[in-house]
Amino acid sequence: MPDLSYVVTTSRRSDPELVARARRWAERLGVRFVARADRSLSRLCREEGVEAGLTVTPVRVGLVIPAEGVEYFYHPSMARTRISNLRDGKGDPMVTAMALQPGDSVLDCTLGRASDAIVAAWVVGAGGRVVGYEADPLIAALTIEGLASYEIEGAGVQEAMRRIDAMQGDCVEVLPALADDSFDVVYFDPFFHEPVNDSQAMQPLRRLGVHRPIPAKAFEEARRVARRRVVVKQRAGARATEPPVAEIVSGSGSSVQYVVLE
Repeated sequence: MPDLSYVVTTSRRSDPELVARARRWAERLGVRFVARADRSLSRLCREEGVEAGLTVTPVRVGLVIPAEGVEYFYHPSMARTRISNLRDGKGDPMVTAMALQPGDSVLDCTLGRASDAIVAAWVVGAGGRVVGYEADPLIAALTIEGLASYEIEGAGVQEAMRRIDAMQGDCVEVLPALADDSFDVVYFDPFFHEPVNDSQAMQPLRRLGVHRPIPAKAFEEARRVARRRVVVKQRAGARATEPPVAEIVSGSGSSVQYVVLE
């Protein structure tokens, strides 16, 4: 998808501290900061000649694309519900596919908003390790900030978020630089070619994220880096992403499945 043009601004009611925060975001992302004044975001984008505004408010930082009615801000999606299910003994297909245990190490090559990484971090515990890379700089910046500052109730959920080592980077470039057997599990969750219709929460992420398919070379590198297994999330019933496949795991009635590569 084409790069999105955007500027950084604040809410209509701002103060010097909020402006300073917004300027830091602009510098971090390498885009312009513009004063909001009393402009609507539609007017601001029109007058500044951009598609979107990354808006820094006292509550959160979020991207708005006025012409498309799209708003994206960080939240951990279904991570808390999935962790609650695990606590209740109901299991989780991703955790099953990874054969994940306390103390394990996981490399998430397509971090997104880190919902899967949070579940993995909760399972591996303080003695384990979860590292995540997100290719899109804007999504990466919002996720890194969210993992460090988002407050959420639930036994161990927030602690799991804080333990994730999140970075901006493309797995195609990152994997070749890693040593053999660096992680127990290497994980991919690429965008589905055909989106799941009922996944409304994914629509803003799909608009912003990197949609390039995972190349075969990346899977080869993942096999080298993984001590135990490589797991790929995909739409249920879809053709296997990359042969050879050792196992396919899915939940009852789930719209997704997890392919375990040999």
